[in-house]
Amino acid sequence: MKHEVQRYLELLERRLVTLRLLAADLDESRSAYVELDLRAMHLHISNQENLCMEIRLLDAELRNLSERITGQTTPGEWPTSLGHLAGKLDPKSARQLQLLLGGLAALQADVRRLSRVHSELLKRSRRSVNVLLNFLAHYSGIYPPPPTRSKGMPIASLGE
Repeated sequence: MKHEVQRYLELLERRLVTLRLLAADLDESRSAYVELDLRAMHLHISNQENLCMEIRLLDAELRNLSERITGQTTPGEWPTSLGHLAGKLDPKSARQLQLLLGGLAALQADVRRLSRVHSELLKRSRRSVNVLLNFLAHYSGIYPPPPTRSKGMPIASLGE
């Protein structure tokens, strides 16, 4: 059981690091959306997708390991069920588990907040793009094309 608990703690640490990277990327991506930098947006989206996929994989491993350690299945619940085992662990592992679970809770709340902010930013960006598209659709046919000039011929003045 000691090896499994150690593996669980390592997976929790990896999840914590991955969540920190996701939070940082969500925070950094704001400027790309404000500046409408499509290349940077695509890079951030790709990075966030990769980080979310890694978190899903870690969660599946944590859930499987938690079920083996506790002997209980907790469908749909994030695997923090080892919190009640802290009293049965050696003091170092118990302390590490408590710190990791506390850090994860705080970081998850931060990522949740950043996700809401990011969602609102996307909604506003969509509105801005829609306004620009509407403007282009309604005003593109109003103005006549600029006069063309043949080689060596001056452009006719407005008064002629």
